[in-house]
Amino acid sequence: MNTVLLTLLLACGGKSSDDTATDGGHDSDTDVDSDTDADSDTDADSDSDTDADGDTDTDTDTDTDPTAGTGTSAHTGVTAITGPTGDSTSQLVGSDVLKFVGEVPRNLLFLSIDTYRKDHLGAYGAVGMTPFLDTLTDAGVVMDDHIQCSNWTFGSTTCTLAGRTNVERGHMPRLNGQSYQRLPVPKGTPFLATWLADAGFYNVMACGNSWLSSTWGNTQGYHEEHRVNGGALWVGTNGMEALLDAQSRGDVTDRWFLHAHFLDPHAAYDVDAKWAPEIAKLDPWPGGDLTNRPTHYDARDEWNSLTPDEQELLEAHLRALYAGEVRRMDSRIADLWGLLEKNGLLDDTLVVVWNDHGEQFWEHDNQTHAYRLEREENDGILFFWAKNIVPGRFEGTTSAIDLVPTLLDLYGLPMPPEVTGYPIGEAPAGRAIFADALGRRGGQQSIVVDKLKLTYGWSGTVRMYDRSTDPEELVDLYDPKDPRVLDLWSQLEPMVDLMEPLVIGGPTPVHPADLP
Repeated sequence: MNTVLLTLLLACGGKSSDDTATDGGHDSDTDVDSDTDADSDTDADSDSDTDADGDTDTDTDTDTDPTAGTGTSAHTGVTAITGPTGDSTSQLVGSDVLKFVGEVPRNLLFLSIDTYRKDHLGAYGAVGMTPFLDTLTDAGVVMDDHIQCSNWTFGSTTCTLAGRTNVERGHMPRLNGQSYQRLPVPKGTPFLATWLADAGFYNVMACGNSWLSSTWGNTQGYHEEHRVNGGALWVGTNGMEALLDAQSRGDVTDRWFLHAHFLDPHAAYDVDAKWAPEIAKLDPWPGGDLTNRPTHYDARDEWNSLTPDEQELLEAHLRALYAGEVRRMDSRIADLWGLLEKNGLLDDTLVVVWNDHGEQFWEHDNQTHAYRLEREENDGILFFWAKNIVPGRFEGTTSAIDLVPTLLDLYGLPMPPEVTGYPIGEAPAGRAIFADALGRRGGQQSIVVDKLKLTYGWSGTVRMYDRSTDPEELVDLYDPKDPRVLDLWSQLEPMVDLMEPLVIGGPTPVHPADLP
């Protein structure tokens, strides 16, 4: 075991005092639904939020520097992120979108963030909230119009890492319903890690959310999988130490792929006042401590019975606590970055940062996620960083399923026929981008073509948005006679037909043409 982790264990009794052991009630995403299959877009479930994986799910936010005693600065190496290095006359390699000075980095590092809203990143207007991640986006390549392929962890990580939507893959991750209706990914399903392993990469996964695990079958291809309770620093440090141990054992013989999936800022938003100073300006919430998971979810579920003033106060508290989670997560990633730099793991490495889904604050009638596929739950974050990358921003619309083919193309690896995404920058004009989910409101699907978006709930709820004039997707333009609606539906309907037989014991979708 390496020195950094040993010091952590001795100092913290086996836990990082920054991320102390468990995940603040974050883990399950379950909100187990009795699933009468009415799917009427009213919350048929009791939202009991049963934790399917049985974790204790408690979190104390002591925010102590876990590198204490190691002589490591919390931000060691941060100055190394300012831009491409090397001889400016060196040849540029890569693609039209991702260019590198000299050569494509050999190794790959994923930092994937659970429940992270796009509008809470500095690149999209959240000034001062993510100072460290902002340094990465400034020195990296950012996808400006990125769309996730689902809206909850099992669904979104699976389609992202498979390079195809869940419907196209022939299996639907299910949140609602009974346990026998929730099927893991079939064994033998290939993922990015599978193809990288075939190419000589040694693959390590460290994850704070059990929906991304061998239990659910979406970590096939990783040589090592580590389930780690706690926040970004603790998860990332455990992954880093596992990789260093593999290197010291001689298991890493060519290249490596390290994937750290952080659970924060998932609900409940358990942070103290230093991360959420806005709380001090608000009247107390009379229902109790909203950093407690049951209290938070109970208050969320009482929304419709609250007065307007109570709704305003509750939303202000939850938004402030969520912002505090984002600030703390950014600080934890900065600390992790220093440890990665100290151990030489950033020198020849392509870093990819992405989110699995966002979080809703009643923009479309709900709070948390796994409800609908509008932008607050479904907009994605994706950016790339390396010491020799040429910074830039890509304005075209991209899908989460484009990440896998982009990397395979970048590494010169064969493109598997089952991959339906495109290397970024190579998608044809007018390409349709799909998303699907089987969550708290039953079946949900969406299509985006250029800047037009159609969302469809299996209860028959259809909405259309023009993202060019309404990027927040708040103005519903749906008209069943609108030629644009008819065109989008003609492309989405085959995906609905594909999804229907995949839903074990599920509802039959009500098509718009069948509505009275």
